[in-house]
Amino acid sequence: MRGKAVLMRTVAVVAFMIVLLGCTWRVGEAGEQKEVIRLVHILSFEPFATVKDGKSEGLAIDILTAVFARANLKVVFIGEQQENVEELLFKGEADGLAFFGINPARKNTFDFSDPYLISGGALFTTAPGVPRSDLKELEGKRVATPLKGPLADYIRKNFPKVYLYTDVKDYQATLEAVLDGKAEAAALNTQAGAVLAESLFPGKFTLPSKGFLEVPIGIAVLKGKRDAQLKIFNEGLKAVLVDGTYDSIIAKWKVPATTKPLMSDPPRTE
Repeated sequence: MRGKAVLMRTVAVVAFMIVLLGCTWRVGEAGEQKEVIRLVHILSFEPFATVKDGKSEGLAIDILTAVFARANLKVVFIGEQQENVEELLFKGEADGLAFFGINPARKNTFDFSDPYLISGGALFTTAPGVPRSDLKELEGKRVATPLKGPLADYIRKNFPKVYLYTDVKDYQATLEAVLDGKAEAAALNTQAGAVLAESLFPGKFTLPSKGFLEVPIGIAVLKGKRDAQLKIFNEGLKAVLVDGTYDSIIAKWKVPATTKPLMSDPPRTE
């Protein structure tokens, strides 16, 4: 009886430790252990990510979920207000940022996965028409974009001969300004603009085939912390890029084909 009691206590302790360490490991199907990575994302940043009924969903969420499943890692998403996203990472309450623009300055603090999305800025013009991607062609003409967004400063700095129309409060108002003839084109985030244009004004806009500003998006982790997981993720990304999974997700969300990143090298087959 004493031996049985010891055994029962041991089982209870093991069960407790599994729960306690649940933020790092979980037991998968058939007793398989899967490493867990916690990724924080902006609470509402459609179509990339948002939280509905307590569950994260969106374009980036679908891509990351598919890649991590292929990499045999479990991903847990945490939605947070934009101003607190990086803080969670530095406090150790998250392992990485779900989507973060990759640039040289940020590489001093963060390590990045390979890009899994190409975002940035694109031009939306009235249909029918040829997709436009060169802001130089719009010099001397009006381009609408929200003043508070990052694209206004970019255009003002790099294309000073383009007249900015910033009397718009949001993306919907920006698209309406083009339809009302107040601007020649709308400069919006590539994916967000495409999804909104098609949902609010189907068939009325020529969607971009290429952005005028392209920003690679990847997972960001604190420098030197999770190199092994990033390598595993990169291999999983290559696999979903070639087997059609990635294309299916892009088609589901109806975003431009330029969303898809190029592979630096082919996936490993062993």
